[in-house]
Amino acid sequence: MLLPPAVRFTGHAIVSADGMIADADGRMPPELRSEADWQRFQAALDQSLLVVLGRVGHRRHPNPGRRRLVLTRSVERLFAPAGEPLVTLWNPGGTDIGAVLIELQVTEGNIAVAGGTGTFEHFLPYYDAFVLAEAHRSVLPGGRPCFGSGHPRTVLAAAGLVPGQTEIIDRVNCVTETIWRPRGR
Repeated sequence: MLLPPAVRFTGHAIVSADGMIADADGRMPPELRSEADWQRFQAALDQSLLVVLGRVGHRRHPNPGRRRLVLTRSVERLFAPAGEPLVTLWNPGGTDIGAVLIELQVTEGNIAVAGGTGTFEHFLPYYDAFVLAEAHRSVLPGGRPCFGSGHPRTVLAAAGLVPGQTEIIDRVNCVTETIWRPRGR
């Protein structure tokens, strides 16, 4: 797969202490919400050329103002739904991301990967950065994981990413943010 050389992928997730992005029903519970994280997340999405997310996240959090690439198995390859001019549905089994980006004319800039689990996992080999916010007081037994194979810190490290400085972004709710980058960057 050949990616446009000036494209950068940045993952964005807030997780509970046990590495979950949602509760067992797939919803983000109040204890996983942080206004500081939300503001940073929205600013990052605003600065991105394209937001990549799964079908469930797209349905639950529509945003007609941002260009979106939605992972789904419900299409053969690529499909632009009527009435959603900034949305493209993509089946990763139908074509690779490099070809998709060329077809969408996204050849430079940042692409934000906003989840869920399958989407985060699909892009694991491509991250130039992964912004990991952690709500340390929240535990979601049986919840939906950020990565199916373990806690994000473990998975990112196994994929060759290393953590930068951890910053406390919300003292009241005990939320930190760490940016992970590939070794050597």
